[in-house]
Amino acid sequence: MPGVRAARVAALAGLLALVTLAWLVVATPGSGVAFYALVPIVLSGFWFGWHGAMLTAVTAAVVYLVTELIDRPPALEGVQLWAAIANRSVIFLGVAGIISWLREHEHRLSTRVGEQQQQLSVLEPLRAALTPAQIPARPGLELATAFLPADGVLAGDFFLVAPGPGHTTTLVVGDVVGHGLEAARQATYVRASLATFTAFTSDPAWLLQLANTALLEQGLAQAKFMTLLCVTITADRQLRWARAGHHPPWRLDTAEPLCGGRPGTPLGLSPALDLKPGCTLLPAGSGLLLFTDGLPEARPAHRDHSRPLELFGEHRLREVLTAHHGASPNQVVDALSAAVRDFAGGALADDVCIIACRATLP
Repeated sequence: MPGVRAARVAALAGLLALVTLAWLVVATPGSGVAFYALVPIVLSGFWFGWHGAMLTAVTAAVVYLVTELIDRPPALEGVQLWAAIANRSVIFLGVAGIISWLREHEHRLSTRVGEQQQQLSVLEPLRAALTPAQIPARPGLELATAFLPADGVLAGDFFLVAPGPGHTTTLVVGDVVGHGLEAARQATYVRASLATFTAFTSDPAWLLQLANTALLEQGLAQAKFMTLLCVTITADRQLRWARAGHHPPWRLDTAEPLCGGRPGTPLGLSPALDLKPGCTLLPAGSGLLLFTDGLPEARPAHRDHSRPLELFGEHRLREVLTAHHGASPNQVVDALSAAVRDFAGGALADDVCIIACRATLP
């Protein structure tokens, strides 16, 4: 504000005038009156930054030089006088530089804190949209989901359980490459698009193609691409799946990946995904597991870099599934979550999304 700035300039001028007067009145060497000039220099640094602090410091040095030449103390002659002037100037300019640096550092920290607060303000709504705590009940299926967040980062992992035409159920897990708000926003957009498209088609390949087209049309894919797995289950337990650069679904009890179809490229790379869906029957009592790559690739967020990197791995995933043969989806998801957390010893380096389902017995 102009009024505040003018008042500060007037305050600095008044302080410099008082310091000048003190120099002229108290002309005793060693009295330390010259260091009173540090007060307006410090204030100028906080009020006006680098340029203001340096201008005030130079002004104070010039004023000191003039006052010393006008009313030169007997003890300061020749070299001693100029040494004293140089000493004061170095101190004035040094303090101005330090204060300016501190002010800029504080400004950068404040800006960073503000950005982090802004990110936190949208963090929970985005995560709630990507991985809701409640999923809709679906006829003929027992379902369970889990979301294990990474330490301190917002990623683009998500899952979706949605109804389709003719009592079809659509299951989706997806993972945007990278982290941060942009990845999460991209994942939120794709998830919302899929939730809309599932009401009109139960073809998993067509759902992924529609999501890819929407992604490209919005220009969101220019920064990041994403992998997706889409599974549809009809009322008579016909199972179809399509995947774009993602892991295939696994059988819940045997830990075997489903074979069939043709995987396509991740979303956001090209207009045509060039994929073909797989198809099989989901017998009553059997189940599926869908997951993002954060599950087999789980690792600690803070690890000892002197030791080789070790991932959770598919072998541990299979051990958990075979150990819980016939268990409910909730039990399987809980066991996987516990195993991953135990392996990591705390925080994870990447998000993990899991969907487990089992066809109920007639």
